[in-house]
Order: sequence, then structure tokens, then C-alpha cells
Amino acid sequence: MKWQSAVAATAAALSLAGCGQDAAYYLIDGPDYSLTLMREQTYFWRSEWDLALMTTHLPECMRRHTLKPAPMEGFKAELYRSLEGAYILRQGDRWYVADAQKCRLQQYPTPPAEPGDLLGSFEIRQQRLQFIAAARPVAPAASAPARN
Repeated sequence: MKWQSAVAATAAALSLAGCGQDAAYYLIDGPDYSLTLMREQTYFWRSEWDLALMTTHLPECMRRHTLKPAPMEGFKAELYRSLEGAYILRQGDRWYVADAQKCRLQQYPTPPAEPGDLLGSFEIRQQRLQFIAAARPVAPAASAPARN
């Protein structure tokens, strides 16, 4: 009986080896009002991440939304803010719209024509998921008056 327990414990440890999870967040207005992207590899032999987006607007709501799995290689998810105030998440060829105030999420059936301003992207840096803010465009320099 002891050897069966040892074999079961070893098998469980091997099945979890290489598994991992982490998360990165975008603060809308502090930690009580944010979007958090979570990724998890449940089995070492899978080549995809299981993804979820946590929409938080405390004390009103906080919800975890399951997204479609994403490939591990070259992972990137872009975050936009639309003119209407919604947050648009693009992961590969999938587009999602998040209503952060009411903690709702839905997938677009087709890509939006104008997703809005790029806020940044969720990317893997130093083997961790991180939110990388978009570079703000530099305002064009005023032209100097012409000399005669």
C-alpha cells in the first residue's frame, strides 16, 4: 500500500511539473477599478495558455471571465480604450469588449472597425506576463518661421 501512495504522489508531481500561472493588470483608477489578465498552463504537455480576464470595479462588482486559450509562443494581447469608454482586448484574431464599470465581457463576432486608443499590451517579459504601456506619440514640433 505504501508503494502505491508513493507512485501516485510521484505521478501527481510529474503531471504538474512545467505548469505555471501568472497575471498582469491594467489599473483604470487604482486596484479597485482594474482589468487583470491571467494565464495558466494546467498540464506541462499543453502548448496553450488558459486565459481569463478579471474585471474589477469595487465595491460594485468583480468577475472572472474565461477567454479562449492562446498559443504559448509569441503571446501578446493588446488593450484599447474606445471613444465610448469601453475597453477592447485583442488576442490574436479574437476581439473582446469589456464594460469595466459593470464587470461585463463579450467577444466580438467580427473585429471592430475602430478599436480606439491603444493603451498597451499584455506580453511576456523575463518569462512573466506584464502589462507594457503604449508609447505616447510625440506632438509634432511647431515649424519655425521662414527667414527672408
